[in-house]
Amino acid sequence: MKLNMMPYMDGFEATRRIRAMDRADASKVPILAMTASVLSDDIKKAKKAGINEHISKPIDIKRLLSVLAEYIK
Repeated sequence: MKLNMMPYMDGFEATRRIRAMDRADASKVPILAMTASVLSDDIKKAKKAGINEHISKPIDIKRLLSVLAEYIK
C-alpha cells in the first residue's frame, strides 16, 4: 500500500504542473522537496520532475539554511 500524503496529487505531479504553467517564472521558481524518502530512485524522480533540491528528514538545519541561501539571492 502506497501512502500518499497529498490528497489529489503528489509533489512530483505538483512540480510538473508548476513547471508547465504559462508564466515567465514557472521554470525559475525554486521547488524544494522535504521528505523522509531518501531512495536514490526517488531523488532522481524528483530531479526529473523539476524539483531543484531534495532535503531529507529529519531535517539537517545547516543543510536547509545552506540550500535556502542559494535560492534567496
